Amino acid sequence: MILDALTHITRDGDWFGTGLDASLPALLARMDRDGVDRAVLAGMPGADDDALLLDAAKAHPGRFLAVAGVDVCEDAFVDERGLNRRLEEIKALGFAGIKLHPRLSGVPVTDPRIRKAVHLAGKLDLTALVCTLHRPPLPPLGRPVSDALYELCRACDKTRIVLVHGGYVDLLATSELIRPLEHVLLDLTLTLTRFARTSVGLDCAWLLETFDRRVCVGSDFPEGDMGRVGEALDALGAGREALDGMARNAVRFFPPTREDA
Repeated sequence: MILDALTHITRDGDWFGTGLDASLPALLARMDRDGVDRAVLAGMPGADDDALLLDAAKAHPGRFLAVAGVDVCEDAFVDERGLNRRLEEIKALGFAGIKLHPRLSGVPVTDPRIRKAVHLAGKLDLTALVCTLHRPPLPPLGRPVSDALYELCRACDKTRIVLVHGGYVDLLATSELIRPLEHVLLDLTLTLTRFARTSVGLDCAWLLETFDRRVCVGSDFPEGDMGRVGEALDALGAGREALDGMARNAVRFFPPTREDA
């Protein structure tokens, strides 16, 4: 099985004015072209809505794991009760998890609201996807990203956490710190394809050998595709059979769906 661990769509197909096609038909066509059986369909602040993601999953049974985007800086989340109501709604609607994007929310991963959202997700049996890209316009973090991610994961040990992009350029340090934390999955999306010819690419290859039950990878559609992921794996000598193992890893980190049952 091939599972794309990170995809996005928008209602009008526009992707932040880049000219990329982020429509559902474009995603399905790309999945069919690359032999992708299933994909995580993740929300992003300002780019989609709940109904769009749920309708796509309903219209194509078994093909999508829908994950709701949550902006922790929304006015409605001024206190924990508002955030809790939003996550309860997400659970009731049938989402498999939440996606937190600190950079687009304008806060670092160390913001207390990020920790609250991850903690509450675990209480509701929702998987928490946390983007780990820390770069402008956010100010310098003042500490290694890997250290901040470890602190978050250790504090939220009852939540299944997927570290999207795996700490990015801090990938190796992140992997070593979260290695004992079985509730954390390291996602190599974008990091693998962008840095395949650098030392970070060698780190990816090493993790595929030594951390193979705790990694996954996706395309970051519409900004990438699984064909490029396969080419990066080939270049690292990992072999595309690694995709099957990573698919199983990702499925383990989400609550069972009706199709799984």
